[in-house]
Parts: sequence; C-alpha cells; structure tokens
Amino acid sequence: MRQQRRRPLRLAVTFLAFALVTAACGGGGGGGGDSGSSSTAIQDGGTLSYAADQEPTGFNNNTSKDNGTSVLNVVINMFPPVYRLHPDYSVQLNKDLMDSATQTSEDPQTIVYKIKQNAAWSDGTPVSADDFEYLWRNLNGSVKGNDVASTTGYDQIESMEGSDNGKTVTVVFKEPFTDWKSLFYGLLPARYMAEVPGGWNTGLDKSPERIPVNGPYRVSAWEQGQSLTLARNDKYFGPKAHLDSIVFRFLPESTTQPAALQNDEVDLIYPQPQLDLVQQVKALPDVTSELNIGLSFEHLDFNFKNEHLADPAVRKAIATGLNIPEIVNRTVKQFTDKAQPLGNRIWLPGQRYYQDHFGQYGKGDTAGATALLDQAGYAKGANGIYTKDGRPLSLRISTTAGNQLRETQEQLIQAQLKQIGVDIKIVNADSTKFFGEWLPQGNFDIANFGWVGNPFAISSSQDIYRTGGGGNYGAYESGKVDDLFAKAVREVDEARSAELGNQIDQQLTADMATIPLYAKPTYLAVRDRFANVGDNATQEGPFWNSGLWAQKAA
Repeated sequence: MRQQRRRPLRLAVTFLAFALVTAACGGGGGGGGDSGSSSTAIQDGGTLSYAADQEPTGFNNNTSKDNGTSVLNVVINMFPPVYRLHPDYSVQLNKDLMDSATQTSEDPQTIVYKIKQNAAWSDGTPVSADDFEYLWRNLNGSVKGNDVASTTGYDQIESMEGSDNGKTVTVVFKEPFTDWKSLFYGLLPARYMAEVPGGWNTGLDKSPERIPVNGPYRVSAWEQGQSLTLARNDKYFGPKAHLDSIVFRFLPESTTQPAALQNDEVDLIYPQPQLDLVQQVKALPDVTSELNIGLSFEHLDFNFKNEHLADPAVRKAIATGLNIPEIVNRTVKQFTDKAQPLGNRIWLPGQRYYQDHFGQYGKGDTAGATALLDQAGYAKGANGIYTKDGRPLSLRISTTAGNQLRETQEQLIQAQLKQIGVDIKIVNADSTKFFGEWLPQGNFDIANFGWVGNPFAISSSQDIYRTGGGGNYGAYESGKVDDLFAKAVREVDEARSAELGNQIDQQLTADMATIPLYAKPTYLAVRDRFANVGDNATQEGPFWNSGLWAQKAA
C-alpha cells in the first residue's frame, strides 16, 4: 500500500473520522486500544517473527520509491513521527520525542515545536532543529532532482528558525496550512544524511544497520530476500522496547502465511485477506485475529502516456465495461459483508463528507462501453478485439506477484474487459520492483494497488492527483484539479474544504483519472502468547506501538 501522503497498499489512503468495523476471530481478545497497551502481565525479552509479504525498497519513506507500508512498518520504529496517528484516528503529539507543538499566531501562521532536551540519535547527536530543517528543505520542492513523495505543506513554509540550542523550532507559513500536524512525519538524521553517499534519494537504500535512529528499534541485520531484524535500541531516550527483537520474514506468497503461523515459523501476519486464508487462520488454536474496514481503498491507476489510455473515451469505456460489484462479490465480500463498491477517491463510505461520484460507472455495461469505443474511431477485429490505426487495444495490468486476492481481481478484470473488446495481459512483479521501479518510472499501463493513509484526507491526497505529484504515477494533469487542491489545503473552514474535496473527486471522475474499486479490509492474526499487538487501520499500521509489544508473563 501507500501513507501522511497516502501510501500505496502494498500502502498509500487518508481519511477523517470513519467508523471502524472489527470482527474478532479465534481465541482470546484482540489487543491494542488507543494507548496500545493492556493490563496483561508481561515479561521483557524474546523475539516476535512477522510474515512480511513485501520487502522494503529502501528506508526513506519520504521518497516516491519508498513511500509504502513495507518501508513504513520498519522505519516507524526507527524515526517516529512528531504526531502519531492512533487506532481511533485521533492525531496525538508524540510525547516521547516532543514536549509541545503549539500554534502561536494565525497571521502569519506560526508553529513552535519544543523537542525533549534528552532526545538524541543513537550516534549521540541531539535531535534538533537541524533535523526539522533538513526534512523541510528536501521536501519543499526546491531541490532539483529530489525524489519526493509529497511536497504538500512543506512548500507552504516561509521560514524555519532554531533556538534553545536547537531544541526549539519556529516554523512560519507563507499561507495557512490547516493540516500542519501531518508534517515532520518521521525526522531523518540530518548530520548522517549530509555525509552518507547518495544523500536524500539513495543514501538510505543500503546498510540500514549503520543508520542512526531516534526510536525504540534499530536495524541489526538485513538479508535481502530472506529477512530483516529490528533489535531494541538500548540508546533510546524514551521507554525501552519490551522485546529483544522483531524479525521480518519475507513471505511474498500470501497463501503460505497461515501454514507459517501454524508451524510456529512466524507469530504475526498482516496479509491482504482472502476467504481461504481467513478460514484457515480462524481454525488455528492459540491465535487471535481481527478483520477491520479502515483507511484503505483499492483502485486502478491509468498511465496517461499510453497511446490508448491517453484517450478519455478508452478510459471511460473501461470504467463502463467493468463490473465492480462482481469484483467485490467474488473477492472481499466473501469474508466481510461490509465491502461495497467505492464512489469517491477522497472520502470513504461512512465518512461525513462522502458522496458517490462514480455510481454511473462500473456496472458491466458492455453496450455502453463498446459504443464509446466505436465513437472514438476504434473498430472491432475478427478476434473480437478493437483496433485503431492498425494497433490493437491491448493493455497490461500489473500488481504485486503472489497476492492471491489481487491476482483474482486481475483475472476478473481481464475477462470483463474481453467482453468489450479490450485485450488485457497480466504482467506482475515482486513488490520491490513494482513499487520501487515500475510505478515511479511509469512502467505500467494499468496498475492495481491500494492507498492507505491518515486523518488528513485532502492534503494527503494532493500529490496523488496534482500535476507532477510524487504519487501521481500515471502522469495525470488537470489545471482545474491543481487549483482546487491549492484552495482546499489552504481553506480553514472544514465544510468548505470538504466541499472543494468533493469538487476535486467529481473532476477526477469526469477525466476518469483513476478507477476506485472498494474500501479495503485489513486483517491481522497474532499468536496468543504476545500482548499489546493489534491493528491500527491508519497508515501507521500494526507496528505503530511495537515498543509496547511483549511476551505475556509465564
């Protein structure tokens, strides 16, 4: 998936108050309230093994290449955010790192951050204004050649000043930015970044064991293709982690994860749920599972540089010919009756400002789809596939290999679009290649992935859809959408900002920029001998409180 920026659901989605639906299965109780802790007696030490279906592409979650959950699950333990996103979708100051963050002026908007005096990187360097400034200067769009997932908010900062030996940071905005709490989502060690070869773009791609951290865990080992180990950071200035280590075992074939759990090879899984997997895990003794509808949605991205997809008639024909209820019914609705087609890219069903702008599409209207292609000058060949100027209407659809649910979706989409004369070829890649290369390089025709996010619905969506945005992999361009986003992220009135957000989504549908499919379930299963492990359906995911994870006392 994706995240502050929405992050591809590997991750990236982002939303405001949305009713979380939880179904507990298996034995015991779920884990992880707002505090992320429980009254269960625990003991320090031990290792938890996690079945990771994707391997990190690097360790700078602020780049478009690394802007996904496979990276965030690791680095959120290394570089904790200034503000944390809790399972109830509240946004709370990280009091392990910060003393305070206060808006002291509205005109100009001024935020004063006070860093804890004892906050330091694991190499002994104090956490300071230098780290805030490094993130701002590299994310504000001023550094040519920087790979940036999102400039939103950072590009509205006028100045930044450190005082009190760097422990106070004063940030002044050029224009109001309502979602200022979304910024500085994981500071990077400025001193290290200035010295490491590759710097911002690639300096954190290799040797993560050497990277200074300011969180409860550090990377102690990384065997690419096999595993990554997080060890307790004994130099952490905050509460020490209870576990000695967390091992990420890379198991890209989601169908193998229940067996790994059953055989005691892993203790925690967080896969894309599917019916067989959910049923297998439910039958396991001494395992607790939970199924949530949270801040994720499944969608299709179009590559606007493709000769066929550059034509809006083709994009609308695909949207018209798809039967999204059938896709939902044959995938996610098999294990949750809460699943339904999605009609908005900014808001989810159940949110206050949700409006369905996509309902006229996705109903399997073969006649309507073929009429659009006929009118666009396409002609159907003897094999039933449309052509134009001698070139067949043949497109690739791509996702992460080994994800059974998405592979099923691809097969359904392939069959549905064949009915309207569009040839679909399934071409998948491992998650590292798909998210780290294919998407940011624009090497796809139609991409199937999800966005997972946070409580900042509009600001975190901006760089997915605005011209040149780090998450705008399909190179969609709309001056109207750009202008609406610019107004919405500066609007201090919530209702007016939400109205602008819905105008954005209406234009995205009019242009058929992407195809929303459905709000996405999350699924977590953990061995009962561990305490304080539970889902967080924001972009922070289950690792949001990993410092509190522990073995239950014998």
